[in-house]
Formats: sequence, structure tokens, C-alpha cells
Amino acid sequence: MDRTLSALKPFFFLLGMLFCLPVYAQELTGKVVDEAARPIAGVRVSCQQEITTTDSSGSFIIRCSSGSISFRAENYESFSSDISTLQSTVTLFPEAEELDGVEVVKKRLLFFDIGYLPPIKGVQIATGTSAIIQTEGQGGAKSTGNPRELFAKVPGLNIWESDGAGIQMGVGGRGLSPNRAANFNTRQNGYDISADALGYPESYYTPPLEALSSIEIIRGSASLQYGTQFGGLMNFVIKDPNPNSAFEFTSRNTVGSFGYIGSFHRISGTSNRFEYQAYYQLKTGDGYRDNSGFTQHQAFGQLGFYINDKHSIRLEYTHMSYLTQQPGGLTDVQYEQNPLQSVRERNWFKVGWNILAAHYDFEVNSSTRINVRAFGMLSQRLSLGFLGKINQADPGTGRELVKGDFKNAGVEARMLHRYKTGNEQIKGALLTGIRYYRGQTVSIQGNAPNGRDADFRLLNPDNVENSWFSFPSENLAVFAENLWFFGKRWTASAGMRLEYIKSASEGFYKQYAIHPLNGDTLAVYKIEDANELKRYVPLGGMSVSYKTSRTTSAYANVCMNYRAVNFNDIRINNPNVIVDTLMKDEYGATAELGWRGFVIPYLYTDAALFYLFYGDKIGLAPEPNGVKKVRTNIGDAVNLGAELFVEFDFIKVFNDSAKVSSSIFVNASYIQATYIRSKEPNYVGKEVEYVSPVLLRGGLKVRHEKWQVQVQGSYNSEQFTDASNAIEPSGDAVIGQIPAYFVLDFSARYAFPRFFQLEAGVNNCLNASYYTRRATAYPGPGILPSDGRNFYFTLQFKFGEGKK
Repeated sequence: MDRTLSALKPFFFLLGMLFCLPVYAQELTGKVVDEAARPIAGVRVSCQQEITTTDSSGSFIIRCSSGSISFRAENYESFSSDISTLQSTVTLFPEAEELDGVEVVKKRLLFFDIGYLPPIKGVQIATGTSAIIQTEGQGGAKSTGNPRELFAKVPGLNIWESDGAGIQMGVGGRGLSPNRAANFNTRQNGYDISADALGYPESYYTPPLEALSSIEIIRGSASLQYGTQFGGLMNFVIKDPNPNSAFEFTSRNTVGSFGYIGSFHRISGTSNRFEYQAYYQLKTGDGYRDNSGFTQHQAFGQLGFYINDKHSIRLEYTHMSYLTQQPGGLTDVQYEQNPLQSVRERNWFKVGWNILAAHYDFEVNSSTRINVRAFGMLSQRLSLGFLGKINQADPGTGRELVKGDFKNAGVEARMLHRYKTGNEQIKGALLTGIRYYRGQTVSIQGNAPNGRDADFRLLNPDNVENSWFSFPSENLAVFAENLWFFGKRWTASAGMRLEYIKSASEGFYKQYAIHPLNGDTLAVYKIEDANELKRYVPLGGMSVSYKTSRTTSAYANVCMNYRAVNFNDIRINNPNVIVDTLMKDEYGATAELGWRGFVIPYLYTDAALFYLFYGDKIGLAPEPNGVKKVRTNIGDAVNLGAELFVEFDFIKVFNDSAKVSSSIFVNASYIQATYIRSKEPNYVGKEVEYVSPVLLRGGLKVRHEKWQVQVQGSYNSEQFTDASNAIEPSGDAVIGQIPAYFVLDFSARYAFPRFFQLEAGVNNCLNASYYTRRATAYPGPGILPSDGRNFYFTLQFKFGEGKK
């Protein structure tokens, strides 16, 4: 307690100074606009110790006695003035790096609920390929977070559907595995949220879609600021607290098919130099199949404090927990008979996630900014049940428990400095940073009690029957990215990252000698095992773009990639798969060439060609004797692809002031992913597993200020699940082709005057029977059927949005 009070003393001191400020300040009012006299919302206005932000009309009110008043906004040049000479209307101009036409493109893309990041955002450089999904304006099933609707406008993404409630997200891009988004560097507000960034980079936690303002995806050389993953960065951005109200309350309540109930409640506000928000979400339901009920809780709290106009701090805490019953997978025969059936009624899965993060921002001057973010995580996942092959009946005896405890912490510091050359024809920005990370994963596998309940106890915790391993990891990385602006058309960047990675394992596993006739245990061998691996990994990348017109640009980039093998994957005992203990790290490179922009107003196009080399790719292949499957380095693979996204509003293009708009979009990808080298010659020329060569999504949206209606379709062509490209399924359904499928979704919403909004929709309108994966273990093994037709209704209540 004494330590806690001591740690809080600086905050009490700052709070005391706040109340000691003079009270004789005058009240200033005004408006902030851009060079076209359009209001700018969210501008930070500061005078002495007072800080406020402009509202949606660009207006502000601030108390200030004397001295200078300053105005700062993202992607605009800062402005300061003495209050005695301050005009009632303040004009901010775009930064020099915000090239001609960028603002026009950004505003029109916002209308389409998509966008791409500016070259510089805060202490972040975004060149090459970037995408922003503007989730606030999106329609669709937000409570359940339908990924087909969420990622509908991002080309090249393959989606795994493990549950219909959005509890876990599986997304892979450009031929990469969608398994829990492990090929993305997954973050929330810029910090890690995966289990272990090095040892177990899978994400069991997904923020509520109802809490997000956007999702940022950065590929190419700029992604080296964040890590080495092949897929780049996926950053979930939580909504900011309301800057124009001291208290805002939002409540969203959803009911749906299969007993679904969702409840989301959020408070937020800003009072002088303090900003805050907190939300809580509950999701519960019976699930589409038998034995698939679930309950999930999520909570988030954020407190920010502007120390002055140059320094600010922010603290965030995230909690998530859920319990789901696992119906298990199905064989192909069982799926054809009845995809709703379940042959596992004693399998359960439980997750607890806790993340604490702190941010510090320092604006040294108008050219230099520093950000330091620290984070720590304490989490756990528990898988319980009969984990044998799905074509084996559950004997109803003892169950097996696989337990993972995750503890990690890290700190990342970055500095961005803008500069100009002597003749000012070349401008630029240099980003430098350093990151230190430590992770500790403990994995335990042993026998658990009989019964059907969610009893996550080990029968012999001091001497487990299968394995006990500790997987410590350590990472130190330095990175730099330089961005150049050559005149008004050319932009180029180059980046590098140097990684020091240490991963280790220490523990034991047991082997059993079984009598071949009666199945009795003849002997038990406890095998101690310890490994340590250190490596230094240099990576680099570069990109270039050229403005072909005021609202269009061409771009190209190339980037190196790397993914460290993790001991955790090697040591889990899976009866369905043999794991190669000599697996090596994966490495590779990506390159792309593209063109994007508005050909005419309200006709947006983004077309790209990409090349991805994947060295020593890890995958699944049949054992030579054909009895089991082996997870190993299959060989080298090359993914070639073409992507095209087009959206067109055929009302606004003829009448920009029309109150009703109607847009149609098409998102198409073709991917040819093949093995070019393998230790198994028969795999050369085969297609890479879990890659649909054709991905097609399209939709129609009609919207008004108060309402909108949209319908969209999603198509995936057939895909293989192993490197041998087996079409006929194995008896345990782990291997076999996944058929092509098409899914149609519908949604609508209407905003009533003042406080209420009603949303409704139908997912899988045509009641298609399909599946997106064949699981080798949890939550299978076997075929995992996706949800059939389902309905939902959401009522939103919101008040407190007005000015402070």
C-alpha cells in the first residue's frame, strides 16, 4: 500500500496544482477552419494550463487570462498567437507533407468507410500499402463482429470462422494462414495484445467492434516499425473519449438467433486537461450447433491527462474472459448428415486476458515528437476435453487439460523528426525507435477429472502425465525509417530493423510404452529437455510513390520478412499430428506494385500486383506411412497475386448535394501460391494450403443521413488443407479439400431523432452450408461448420454528445 501511495504522489501533486490555478481568466470563443473555410474538429487548443478541443463545427471555448494560445491538429501545421491579437476564426494549413489532393481523397474515402493512412501520423510513417477500415460508419453485425462485413473492402484476406459471435478472429492476407491472425503483428492502440509476440504470436483476444473507431493495416517497408511478420501490422484503434462533453453515455443491446444476447455500455468525456472512458461488453448465447454455448465479458478503462500543451500521458487497462463449450469437429460423413450435430459434449475452452498499458507523448517542437509506450500482459488459456481423433468416440473416461499461462512485458520508444533541405525542394521525416520485450509462457498438459462440466483442474499438478514446459523469450530491436518528399509528386522511403531474439524451452515430456494387445502401460519414460536459441536478424525495405494526378497515385515497395519458430508449438502433444522437433525459422520477402485513387469524384479504384516469397514455410503434410500428419518445414513457396478494389457512388457522382447516396463495391483477388522447393519432391508445384485462388466480395449500400441499407456477398474458391493437395478427405477429417462457398449478408439501421438508433440484419441470408477450415486440434479436430442463417436486432441509446 505504501508503494502504491508513493507512486501516486506525482498525480496528486498535479491534481493539486490544477485546483490552485487562478480563477480570473477571461473566456475566449472562436472557430478553427482549413484553407477552404471548412471546420476542423478535434483541434487541441491550449492556453497556459487550460486545454480544450474543437467540436464538429470547429468551435471552441477556453478560459485564458493572458499570453499565447496554440492550436494543434493531426496533419496540420501548428499555429500560435497572442490572445490580444487572436482573430475569431483561425485557419490551419495542411503540413507540407500533406500533398495536394490528399485531403480530398481522405474525405471521400471516409464516405466509403475506408481509407489509407497519411504518410506521417503522429510518430508513425505509413508508406507503401496501408488501409484503414472506418468501423464507426460501417453497417453490419457489430455486436457479433461479423468478419465478412468488417473486412469486406480489404483485398486478399482469407477468413476463418471458428464461432459466430466474433469471440476469436482468424484473418490471413495474400495466401498467409488465417490461424488467429498469427501472421499479423496484432496490436491495440499501438501495443501488443497477442499471447506472446515471439513464443506464441496468436491472438485469443479481439477488441469489441462496437468500441473501435478504425482498424489500421500496414504492409510493406513501413511495417518494419512494428515487427517482422509477413502480414504486416493490424492495429485496433479504440474510439477516443468525447472531446466536446464532460459525460457521454452509450448503450447498445442486441438480441439474435441461437439465444444470442449482447450488451455494450460505454462512458466517456473530457474535462479540461483530463479525458476518460470505460466500457463493458457481455456476449452470451447457445451457439449454432449442439454443445456450443458461450459467455464472454470484456472491459476497458482509459484515463488521459494533458500535463501541458507539449506533454501528455495515458493509462489503459483491458480485461477479457470467456468460457465456451466446444462441440468439436465433424468427419465428412457426419457433416453431410447434419452439420449441426456434435459428437463431443465434454470439451470446454476458457480464456482470461489482462493487459495494462501506458503512453507518454512529448512534442519537443513543431518538428520533433517522442512517444514512449509500455505494456504488460497476464493471461491464460485452458483447453479441456477428449482430444482424440474425431472419428473416435469419446470413451467418457478421463479428459485432458492443456493449460497455457502467458506473462510478458515490453517498452517501445520512438522519435519522429521532420526536416527540410537547404533549397527546400526535398523535405523529409526520420523515424527512429527501440523496443525491448520479455515473454514467459508456461505450457502444461495432463489429465483432468471425468465428467461433463467445465472443471479445469489437473489431477496431478505436481507430476502431470504429458508435459510441463517453460518458454522464456527475449527481444531487443532497433528500427529506423526515413521518408523523403521530392517536390509535390514523388515520395520515397527506406527502412531497416535489427532484431536480437532469444527463445528457450525447459521442462519435460513423457513417453509411454503400451502393450500391443491389451493396451496396458508397460513403462513410463520422463524425458527432460532444454533448448536455447539466439539469433540476430537484419531486415530492410523501401517504397516509392508518384502522384499521377491530384487524386491518384502509383506505388511500389519491397520488404524482408521473418518469423521465428516457437518451442511452444513443438512441445504440445497432439494425437492427430506429429511435430518435427527440428523445425527452422521462416523467412522471406514481399514486393508489390499498385495504383489507387479517385478517377472521377466518387469512383475509387485500388489495383495491385504482389509477390511473396516464403522460405522454409511451416505446414502440414502426411507422414510417409500415411498414418499420421506431420507439422514441419514443407519448403519454399511463392505467392503471386492480383488485387482490385472498386467503389462507385452512382448518385453522388451526378449530384454531390443529394441527400441519398447509393454505392456499389467490388473486391476481387487472384492468388497463385505454390511450392517451388521441398524436401519432398512430390510437393513441388503443389498449391499452398489454405489459399483460395479466387476471393470475391461485393456489395450495395444505400444511405441517408438517418438510415442506411446494405447487402453484400462473399465468395471463396476451393482450397487445400495440406501440402500434398489431397482432395479426398482423411478418415479423421483433418486433411481434405475445402469446397468453394458463397455467403450473403444483409443489414440496415435507422437513427431516430436525438438519442436512439435501431439496427437489424440477416447473416448468411441464403442459409448456405459451408465450412472454412479443418482443425488439427482445438476447437476440433475435424470440420468446423460455419453458422447458418441468423438474425439480430440492436437498439442503441446515446446521450451527452453536445458541447461541454
